[in-house]
Amino acid sequence: MLNEEQLKAISGATLKKTAEIGLKHARENLPYIENTIRDIKKDIFDKPAKPALVISAGPSLHLKESIESIKRSGFSGYIVTADGSLGYCLRNGVVPDYVVTVDPHPHRIIRWFGDPKLTKRPEDDYFKRQDLDPVMNNDEVTRNDELIELVNGYGSQIKAVISTSVSPEITKRCIEAGMDLYWWNPLYDDYERPESCSKRVYQQNKVPCMVTGGNVGTSAWVFSHVILNSPEVLLVGMDFSYPPGTNVKNTQYYDMLKEIFFENPEKGLIEIYNPYLKETWITDLAYCWYNEIFLKMAPLASCKTYNCTEGGILFGKGVEFVPLSTGLERITSG
Repeated sequence: MLNEEQLKAISGATLKKTAEIGLKHARENLPYIENTIRDIKKDIFDKPAKPALVISAGPSLHLKESIESIKRSGFSGYIVTADGSLGYCLRNGVVPDYVVTVDPHPHRIIRWFGDPKLTKRPEDDYFKRQDLDPVMNNDEVTRNDELIELVNGYGSQIKAVISTSVSPEITKRCIEAGMDLYWWNPLYDDYERPESCSKRVYQQNKVPCMVTGGNVGTSAWVFSHVILNSPEVLLVGMDFSYPPGTNVKNTQYYDMLKEIFFENPEKGLIEIYNPYLKETWITDLAYCWYNEIFLKMAPLASCKTYNCTEGGILFGKGVEFVPLSTGLERITSG
């Protein structure tokens, strides 16, 4: 696990990497901002509380065939997907109520929505070498065209919970697909500090801020219990790690590990034993940080959190690690 000094170092590096481009995108997104997450909260204010199912894009999502279990269960709560799991859900017959997006990367994240400009993008092996969505690893142009069609077909049924930090190309893509957009600002740093990036962007657009935990999956969890007021939140695909035996080249943060451990990127991998699975999963500095932050937030949350991923390293105080079938049974029987 990471110590406090390491957590602060990674947090600082993340802020430096994302804040500048996030603030630039926030300025460019200003003309598109109408509704915010505040409007969602108003819409459901007098409605009965419902549980939420957060679907992230970790490898367990397809390794455990979680979607099939969800469909069989007849789950009737909110379905909230991270952007990276949107295509997987749609291809497998699950249309989410909400899709959350936050990463400011200029051209990678739009791939999750189907990228109309894919053939014009810089060469990038990000999707080919990992298993966030294995379907996208090969014949990328054909798979991308299929995803464009899927998102266009179901977009009008999905609300985009869209951070002001995202590329305006994602904004236009969501509008093109017929999605209703509900905006939010990520909390980049301590809002009370005079030089706060978070304060600066809020003063610019007056859009409510929300904690991200550094990643879209945690953002979706925060949205579910803070905005949707869900008393129980089930997580699937929230691995924050890679299955046993994963090669370092197939990890999401391989590029970062090459920069830090130039001669031997494997040095940046961390093994964590999961006593529930009796397996040792592989994580890295970034995922380990996300995991630590989630476990700091979970005991403070207003919801009961069930991690039904059936893989990964997210377990500890405030997170009950159970099979998906058990989690679904508990919220339906309670």
